[in-house]
Amino acid sequence: MARKSKRKRRVRKTARRGWWASLDERQRRRVVLGSVIPLVGVAVVYGGWLLANRVEAQVERMLLARVTPSLEFVDLPAELVDLAEGDLRESVADLLQRDWTDDQLCRDMAARFATVGWVQQVHFVRRTSEGRFEVSCRYRSPFAMVQQGNEFLLVDAGGVRLPGNYRYDSAWQLIQGVARPVPPSGNQWEGQDLQAGLAVIAALAAEPFAGQITAVLVDNHDGRADPKAGHLELATDRAGGRIRWGSAPGAELEENGVERKLAILRENFRQTGRADARHPVIDISTFPDRFTIPG
Repeated sequence: MARKSKRKRRVRKTARRGWWASLDERQRRRVVLGSVIPLVGVAVVYGGWLLANRVEAQVERMLLARVTPSLEFVDLPAELVDLAEGDLRESVADLLQRDWTDDQLCRDMAARFATVGWVQQVHFVRRTSEGRFEVSCRYRSPFAMVQQGNEFLLVDAGGVRLPGNYRYDSAWQLIQGVARPVPPSGNQWEGQDLQAGLAVIAALAAEPFAGQITAVLVDNHDGRADPKAGHLELATDRAGGRIRWGSAPGAELEENGVERKLAILRENFRQTGRADARHPVIDISTFPDRFTIPG
């Protein structure tokens, strides 16, 4: 059986050679061309596909290299645009020099934004098309201005110092006389005197006469300068005008609480159009239904 099989293979091989030998030159050329041309066509198509892919990849790299990364602060409050946006952009200026397709870039930006005093919490930084980065944070808003010597600084409602030094601006009520030194931006400004000033400003915020109060003076907080004098005073928009408030909110003993004091000021405003009842100095800490004029 093995020999027969071997013989058959030799016969087939001889037959193929005989077929080729039986062809004339023109027929052989046709066979060769018929075999080679499809192979060449396949090679050309494949080579073109490879070349197109390489060209496309090169064009894509060139386009990516020409993209200028941009930032969009998707939930930055309108009142913070002028105050905070410059600080936020500056904090990541060096990071934007990197390849904007770097997968680590969003994480690095988020970490950097978290160090800016305006930011309470970073929600996300995400990369979108064309090199745009969307930034979402919870921000701190200015609540009051604190004067320290010739410096004017902003704090939020909790007493965290915000970035920057400012000129006096009546848009924010002023707190004067804070004892503790200025902390770095983004840090809590320690001291009960500052907290007392913030509490008074918060109590006045919804009152119709709030615009007549320009500052809360806390330099005698807890009687540290003069135990016999009122601990807190309000400065009014009249030159030298004062409203003697008394103890810090929540620290009252034998004096009016916050609501009693506000009620006196409201009545003054209703009757005279002025919280101070048109007097240079009044005291609202003693009697629950009226103010006194210091002698």
